[in-house]
Amino acid sequence: MLPGLLFLVGFAIYPTVYSLITSFYRWNLNNPLGKQWGGWHNYDILLKDPAFWHSVWVTVRYVALSVVIQLGLGLGLALLFFRRFPGDRILRAMLMLPMVVAPVVVGLLWRFMLNAQFGIVNYVVEQLGFTRIDFLGEPGWALPTLILIDVWQWTPFVFLIMLAALQGIPEDILEAARVDGAKPWRIFWDHILPLLRYPIAVAVALRLIDAFRVYDLIYMTTRGGPLDETETLSWQIYDAGFRSFDIGYAAAFSWLMLILVVVVTTVFLRLMLRKEDLS
Repeated sequence: MLPGLLFLVGFAIYPTVYSLITSFYRWNLNNPLGKQWGGWHNYDILLKDPAFWHSVWVTVRYVALSVVIQLGLGLGLALLFFRRFPGDRILRAMLMLPMVVAPVVVGLLWRFMLNAQFGIVNYVVEQLGFTRIDFLGEPGWALPTLILIDVWQWTPFVFLIMLAALQGIPEDILEAARVDGAKPWRIFWDHILPLLRYPIAVAVALRLIDAFRVYDLIYMTTRGGPLDETETLSWQIYDAGFRSFDIGYAAAFSWLMLILVVVVTTVFLRLMLRKEDLS
């Protein structure tokens, strides 16, 4: 086990501890020799900064809406594919395509498709009789557009988990409910949904963690704009660390983001498990 432990310490534990220590320093790479101990200085500035709370609000909206929509669509598609039908294998393969594409490529693809001058989406909008819309550059449209792109890419991931969970439900439970005369919606609500609580908890927890750290999609599309509408926590960390070179501030930002992710995920999992215990 020693090689594995050394790898874990070298590539996970040490960088984590180092970033925590760095977050207590006032350290800007524009003056690398001016590293000074600052204590809680970086955290104090962050918690008083309106831009930080704005990025928290943007991130929470992005995560909540994208994950809820993905869960609804993923579960709906899983129920649709639960029973075999002609051509279902081909359709499943097509549904998986967005998930296997790198987020950078997805962002670049949608940036071209949503372009206000030559994008295919605006061409369709114009053919329908509406004026062209700058989906990625107009306030009010940018964040919902990013959410829909994220939904397009990661709904297949939720769909796979839900479909595997549905196929693992014992058929005799469903057959007994049908024999008792239960309607399909009652079978779903009383028998299928309770058995899906753990898979739902896993799917949502994984998507929460991944959605909180969204960066590559924003980098390839909006760059945090327009008017800071899509400035998420990850983008603010990138801006502080790689544009302003304020390493201590960026590290503190990262740890506050980590705390937020852990709190949200833990609260959700506790609620799901508590409901499971009560049932």
